[in-house]
Amino acid sequence: MSPPPAELSVTQVRQALWEACPADRDVAGPTALAGRLFHETAAALLRPAPPANLVDDWRALRRYAYESLLGPRLLAERPALAESGREVLLLWQAVTEFCQWFSGLLRAAGVSGWPAAESWLAAETPLERVFQEPGWSRPVRVRGVADALVRDPRTGRWCVIEFKLGGSSEAADLGQAALYQMMLEPPASDLALVRFVPERREVLLSPADLAEARRRLLDLIGRLAGVTEPPGGRQEEYRELGKRILAVFESFGLRATLNGEPAVGPTFIRYEVAPGRGVAVKKFTARAEDVGVQLGLPAPMIHIEEGRLLVDVARPDREPVPFSRVAESLPAPDPLLGSARVPLGVDLNNRLHGISLADADSPHMLVAGTAGSGKSEWLRCAIAALILSNTPETLRLVLMDPKRTSFAELAGSPFLWHSEALLYPPEGSPIEQLERLIGEMEARYKRFQRSRADDLAAWVKREGRPLPRIVCVIDEFADLMAQRHLKKEFEQSVVRLGAKARAAGIHLILATQHPDAKTVTGSLQANLSVRVCLKTATWQQSQVALKARGAERLLGKGDLLFSRGGPAWRYQAPYLEEAERRRIFTSRP
Repeated sequence: MSPPPAELSVTQVRQALWEACPADRDVAGPTALAGRLFHETAAALLRPAPPANLVDDWRALRRYAYESLLGPRLLAERPALAESGREVLLLWQAVTEFCQWFSGLLRAAGVSGWPAAESWLAAETPLERVFQEPGWSRPVRVRGVADALVRDPRTGRWCVIEFKLGGSSEAADLGQAALYQMMLEPPASDLALVRFVPERREVLLSPADLAEARRRLLDLIGRLAGVTEPPGGRQEEYRELGKRILAVFESFGLRATLNGEPAVGPTFIRYEVAPGRGVAVKKFTARAEDVGVQLGLPAPMIHIEEGRLLVDVARPDREPVPFSRVAESLPAPDPLLGSARVPLGVDLNNRLHGISLADADSPHMLVAGTAGSGKSEWLRCAIAALILSNTPETLRLVLMDPKRTSFAELAGSPFLWHSEALLYPPEGSPIEQLERLIGEMEARYKRFQRSRADDLAAWVKREGRPLPRIVCVIDEFADLMAQRHLKKEFEQSVVRLGAKARAAGIHLILATQHPDAKTVTGSLQANLSVRVCLKTATWQQSQVALKARGAERLLGKGDLLFSRGGPAWRYQAPYLEEAERRRIFTSRP
């Protein structure tokens, strides 16, 4: 049976192209919100086509675009655009240029008689294609949404049109558009790239012009999806490593064979081992240290999952997971409800996983991990994702940072619940902050009762206005539990919020380097249903954090186990570079 395709998005490919062309990036471009408003307006003009009496007058088309499409969107986003005069000006300039361009396209199409044919123009068109190249270990499915497709009814040839508002890499823009052209099935298509600011530029390319670009794009897709083998064959090296694992087991009298090909993730390689007849599985799990020493690698994680004996070995050529993987998957900020989704990490199949704090089974989280495990980095990625998928009207943060280093860049952020919501104990009182959250929780329930709403989402739907979700993140809460005069009150406050706060839209994320029984007490465990456990110092800490061993075998730097009351799943957390973190944390929506 052939392996399933690896999954990749056009946005991921474009991000890689952008990172490879630093010298080609415009210095000052529009914000993501301005880009979204532009593309929404353009798509609405294209689908369906505007009234016929506007075709010959682009100024009338522009007036229609503002009054019927862009104007209402600007009013809806007024709080977010209050201090974004330059972006609004760029947006209006781009819409004006688009109306001139689109009016010309409609006139030309009318002369050719195209509008009489069905589907000559399609906007916001989902595309996908499975690519398979010689030397790839499996096919790759690429998905994306093209801005527009124009089809000549006489020849059946499509033209892919991509709109750009400006402020990006021209090479990356061309590469993204060329990928859409590749994703169309025959007959062959042309490609048009139209950029509207700072001035309108149009580039038209035929398939012959893109032959070299196609080859480079396929090479990039193979690398991003992890399906290519460099010269000499990395996959062969991984197979050889599997044979060495079997040899180590054999030296201790443990006969075994390998089932299938090794699964290669960004951090580790997973081998499925079939024990020989009469060999107890527990004898394999007891040899983790021996396997690590013999291979010259950290001791592997040898465990049973769904009836299979698995050996997870550190990958010698470990690859980081960039935060762009998270950013490209985030939904656009919903002006009313926002998003409660928190990314977890990437699995062996290169798929990104996450959870929603709004779900009944995952409202609060315990995050554990020793120094160097990537615990604070994971917290920052979670906060960055929440910020990017919300506005200050739909999300507010309460941050407690005894180490004073985890969230310093968020000082003064509009996403903070109030001016003292970035707290450095013992200078500020964590108990007062938690009591304030409890007061807000009770006040919200009274507000919901008056509106006959069961929870935050129902209240927002009834009232038609946002009420921000509040996420409280406490890094190193062991420091608070170690203080006798704080421990009892802190624990009682967490338990009360843990039991009732989810429906009110209030959530807790508590993190510690020391997940021992004194820190993570039974009552705290009962109210923190989601566990994100990075590398721990001992198996006992893993047992407290996950109710299972294994985290002591993790590899650090974002290698984690996730559990929601059931089995633990292993993911690699994304890495948020310092410059990108500062940009996200210090930006003002």
